[in-house]
Amino acid sequence: MEIGLIQIWFRKLLEALRIKGTPSQRETPSLPDQRKKEAFSVVSEGITLRGRIFFPTDHPSRQYPALVICHGIPGSGADRPKDDPGYEGLAMEFCGLGAAAVIFNFRGCGESGGDFDMLGWAHDLEVILDKVQNTPYIDPTRILIVGFSGGGAAAIRVAADNPEVYGLAVVGTPADFKIFEKDPAEIVEDFKKRGLFRNPGFPPDVGRWIGNFEEMEPKRWVAYFKGKHLLIVHGDADELIPVDQARELFRRAPAGVKELRILPGGVHRLRLDPRCLDLLNEWFLKSVGWA
Repeated sequence: MEIGLIQIWFRKLLEALRIKGTPSQRETPSLPDQRKKEAFSVVSEGITLRGRIFFPTDHPSRQYPALVICHGIPGSGADRPKDDPGYEGLAMEFCGLGAAAVIFNFRGCGESGGDFDMLGWAHDLEVILDKVQNTPYIDPTRILIVGFSGGGAAAIRVAADNPEVYGLAVVGTPADFKIFEKDPAEIVEDFKKRGLFRNPGFPPDVGRWIGNFEEMEPKRWVAYFKGKHLLIVHGDADELIPVDQARELFRRAPAGVKELRILPGGVHRLRLDPRCLDLLNEWFLKSVGWA
């Protein structure tokens, strides 16, 4: 009896801490340079991953829904513009909506260790989600993921097994990895040039490394998405991944939770397209009931 009362009290406490109501009723986010930023590191299969969590205010006092941002495979698509604010700029945009935002580097990228491996990226995201779910001032029942290109592929794979992913948006994400159907040695050399292999002799088993792309094929896993909201965004002028790939993902995704948005003239790096940002903002607000 006593344990039951404690559980009821705890649930009510969590509910009271959550942000509710329309955008005008929510806490007003601080300016970007006044927001709390928390660096973190976690270990995934012996590899150190580094990231940061951004809160809407410098003094969090309640639980916030969180958006976990998954970057794509470096070196894909057009060159990065000099004025690109990067994923931190995107995180700041989401914080402006009243959400906590998480950015990190997958293995083989940026400040994280290790070597690029597609299946390894799924393991990395699982570890990141565990970190986020256990971070103070983050509502573990409202964690959403925004994945770009290859990061979207990792997100689809993880969300197929993890019912705690409340919402998922994938941008410029392939349905399959047929773009890698070429000589394995050529593929490995390409990733070496991109700087995604840090250790000599990686991968030790090229066949298995290539096979991990097939294991991660998004069109195989999107049907098992267990969350409440799924958004697929693609540009019809994507120079790397044909727009039909987005339509294939949409066709295989569960009914009732999915939405497909095609941006006319949109290229692969949609993160820099204001129309894409508007769609993501709209999707987030609708997903958490603020719109």
